[in-house]
Amino acid sequence: MKRIAVVATLGLLSACHLQPARTGGSSQALFGDMLKQPPLADSILRDGDQLSYQAQVASSKSASTPEIAQIQAACNGTEASLLFVESPGKLAADGQPERVTVMSRLLPAVAVNLRQNPGFVEACANTPRPDWRLAGEAEGQRQLLIDRASLKDVGGAWQFWGAVDEPSVLTQQQKRMPYAQTRMRLQANCSSQTYRVRAEFGLNQNNVVTFGKTDSAPQDQPFGSAPATTRTLLKAVCVADAGTALERLPIAVPRSKTAQQLTPAQVPATVIAAINALDLPPATTLLRRQVMERNSAHTSLRYESSFETDPQSGQMRQREKSQYSSSDRITFRGLFSLTFQTQYQDKGLTISQASNVEQLSFSGDWKQMPIGATLGFSSQSRNRDTSRPDRLVSRQESCVVKRELPASKINSSLGGMARELECTSTSEQLITTSTVFYLQDPGYFFTSKSATRGLYKDDTSMRLVQVE
Repeated sequence: MKRIAVVATLGLLSACHLQPARTGGSSQALFGDMLKQPPLADSILRDGDQLSYQAQVASSKSASTPEIAQIQAACNGTEASLLFVESPGKLAADGQPERVTVMSRLLPAVAVNLRQNPGFVEACANTPRPDWRLAGEAEGQRQLLIDRASLKDVGGAWQFWGAVDEPSVLTQQQKRMPYAQTRMRLQANCSSQTYRVRAEFGLNQNNVVTFGKTDSAPQDQPFGSAPATTRTLLKAVCVADAGTALERLPIAVPRSKTAQQLTPAQVPATVIAAINALDLPPATTLLRRQVMERNSAHTSLRYESSFETDPQSGQMRQREKSQYSSSDRITFRGLFSLTFQTQYQDKGLTISQASNVEQLSFSGDWKQMPIGATLGFSSQSRNRDTSRPDRLVSRQESCVVKRELPASKINSSLGGMARELECTSTSEQLITTSTVFYLQDPGYFFTSKSATRGLYKDDTSMRLVQVE
């Protein structure tokens, strides 16, 4: 294996989607040598005329542990893509191997090096096109698949590719990479009822590998210790005349998939009861739409919101849109979210978030809001995010009623009076101070500015541009 200083060059190729890479002469030679490296055993996946495989390249960071390159290439040697490179000998702060995600096509002048790679040529010749069969289903519309064409007897044990096919595109949270299917290279010893996972890969909705690895020293495990999905796959091959039995299974039909979208739970009855106990007067005017301008040190964005009453909770439902995102939330009169849902793009990854308040209590006279009075609330919310583990978040907020003023001071189209509140909120090692106006006629809290300190610093001002 030729020593290749790969990672230093990868920054030139990093991208979020497969696209042509622009490489100079030295880079062409470097990546050409990479394509001459033999595919690792158990890493070879085939999709039509395309092979996806891993190859070892000498590491510039660890003399004893090579780096692993994930490559996708056409068997005719005319095109190749470098998907990612990982450094098992160099761990990042989260304990995962250091990784550079590339997802770039290499130039045709580089791809031709595949024709000089006997291991690649042999893999193309000996790896049959897949024949995916539906072996079962699992909870949540997951499908369990077996590639019948990959089944072979090796020393009295079956080796084959199995897959758990998801109904939507999920996010592998440690890698922060999308996947719609998990493929496993399994070895099943039916007589001893033991198995090995020789390799495991995540693939996106386009059958492109986004993460995964082979196991150079897999250990035997009893069938009973396997996840239920894996046991179903193992049992499907441990039958008389397995090849014929798999042929009788239904052909797996590819499914159209979109990114997973989280939805919040309904507002709990206890939370609704806590709000109703405040006995706040109903709104005398109906707030239908607002346009707000939000400014910070780095951005200036306009948000358009529409309002309606949520039939389940009786609270205000607010749908908000900006140039880059949209959200749907149920709020306590605009002051804070009772439920929240949004979806946005982050470095090519579709992130879905949802949260809902599970516990809520109030203190102070929220009905009268006398000048000088202190009002407060405490809440606990369940926050879910497709890119990170679920969290329970506690929040305590205290507000002092400062003064009363005409609502027209906030926006000329508003009638009636407003109360100005100075609020301090503590949550997750963050302290936020804000200026809030309670608009009495629509019964709505509008936050005009906020300053957050703690793990990060953020100063934001908001202006009501239009109210209907």
